[in-house]
Amino acid sequence: MLRRLFIPLSVGVLLALGAGCSRRSSGDGSSPGSAAGRKKFYWVQAVKGVPVSQLTQMGFREGCTKLGYNSEVVGTNGPDIAGTVALAEQALAKGDAAGMAVWAGTPAFNLLIEQAVKMHVPVILPHFPVPEGSIPGASGVISCDPAVYAKTAALRIGELIHGQGTVAITQGSYNTTENMVAAVFTQTMHASFPQVKVLAPQEEGFEPARAITRAVSILEAHPDVIAALSTTGGGPSTWANAQRETGRKIIIIGMDYTRQNLDLVQKGDVYAIIAQPLWAESYGSAVLLDKLVHHKPIPWWTKLPAPLVTKDKLAPYYALINKVEATVNKQ
Repeated sequence: MLRRLFIPLSVGVLLALGAGCSRRSSGDGSSPGSAAGRKKFYWVQAVKGVPVSQLTQMGFREGCTKLGYNSEVVGTNGPDIAGTVALAEQALAKGDAAGMAVWAGTPAFNLLIEQAVKMHVPVILPHFPVPEGSIPGASGVISCDPAVYAKTAALRIGELIHGQGTVAITQGSYNTTENMVAAVFTQTMHASFPQVKVLAPQEEGFEPARAITRAVSILEAHPDVIAALSTTGGGPSTWANAQRETGRKIIIIGMDYTRQNLDLVQKGDVYAIIAQPLWAESYGSAVLLDKLVHHKPIPWWTKLPAPLVTKDKLAPYYALINKVEATVNKQ
C-alpha cells in the first residue's frame, strides 16, 4: 500500500522537475565540472531536530539514494543560523560536496551560497521562494507558492466565520516566506471580508511551551478572536493547546502534515492543515542537484502544489508519514 502510494508521488516530482527549461546549469553560469566526480549532496538546515525538519531530511536522503549519491545533514538543533552556516562551511572545506540544498529563508545564508558556487558546488533552495537573481549563485528554487495557500486559507476561514469576527496570525519566525504568507492572508481577508479584523502577526517561535503561552495571551487579550492561522509547522499544536487552556473553541488552520498535526485534524481540534510539499521539495532538491551536476538546464522556480487538507483528506498523508516512520525505525 505504502509503496503504491509513494511511487506516484515520486514520479510526480520527477515530472515537475522535467518541466520547463533554463539556460542555468550552475549557480554562476560556470560549469560545475569539478563536482561531477563527487558523490555527496549536503542538506543545510537550522532547527534540524523538529519533526517537520526530519521529514524533509528523509525526503532528501531518499532522493540522494535513488540517484546514487551519499548525503549528509548539516545544521544546529536550534534556530542558530550563524552556527548552521559555520557547520556548512566546514562541510564545504572537506571538498567532497557535489551539491548543496540550503533551507534558507534569510539573507544570512547568502555568503555561504556564494562560497559554495565559487567552489563549483551548485546550490538549490528548497521551500523558500525568492526572485531570480536575488541570491547570487543559487541555481533554483523548489517549493509551493505560499501566496496561493495564503489566499486559500483566508477565503476558507472567511467563509467559515461568515465574514465576521477577529482572526489571529502567528509565525514561527519573521522570515521572508512567513512574512509574505501573513501579508497575503491579511490582504485577501480585507478584500474579500472587509468586516473581519485581522490582528498583526505575532512570533510564536519554535519552543512549544513558549508558543502556547503566546497564543494563550492572544486569546486572553482578544476575546473576539474566533479563528487563527499559523504559518509554521508547530502552529496546529500551539493553537490546539491554547484553545484547550482557555476553554475556547476557534477555527484553526496551520502548516504541515506531521503525525501530530494530522491527529489534531482527525480529532477536530484543528480545522485543516496546509500540506506544504515537504517531502516532494526535499526529494526534488536531490533531483535538481543531479541535473546541475550533469549540466542539464533547470527552471529557476519548480512549483509544487500545497493543498488545504481537512479531515476527509487525511489518508494519503497518514500513509506517507507511516513510510517515514518505518524508515526511521530501520536506522
